[in-house]
Amino acid sequence: MKLSEIKIGDIVNARFEDVVNTGEVLQVDREEKKVKVAHGDQEFWYNLEDLSPVPLTLDSLEKLGFHKADDSSLNGSGVAFVKGPFIVRFPEGTSSKHLLLTYRDEHRDLHGDLFVHQFQNHYHNMTNFHIGIE
Repeated sequence: MKLSEIKIGDIVNARFEDVVNTGEVLQVDREEKKVKVAHGDQEFWYNLEDLSPVPLTLDSLEKLGFHKADDSSLNGSGVAFVKGPFIVRFPEGTSSKHLLLTYRDEHRDLHGDLFVHQFQNHYHNMTNFHIGIE
């Protein structure tokens, strides 16, 4: 992960010894190159090399408050997940690495692996609102 990609509120994996916990970024210290992550009732500072991205999955979309759209909202093939006016489409099915993000009149066509913190940043850039685990 790049320190420049990490923002407060992002969801990341944090490793201490052999234990990996998924948590939310509380602070970023760019000078020390450390990130404070909360998981459960605990908060710890981690070095950048102890952080890893969380893959964006259907489960993580649901944890971010998205729900599967009914077929009538798809206007074609594929699968869509919605949260208010924001739509995440998998035009070739959920096993594909192709996503279409739509918010009102803005559209983004993404190819390749996408991680939760990157998705959160796309969502914020498109809506001006932060999205986190509900």
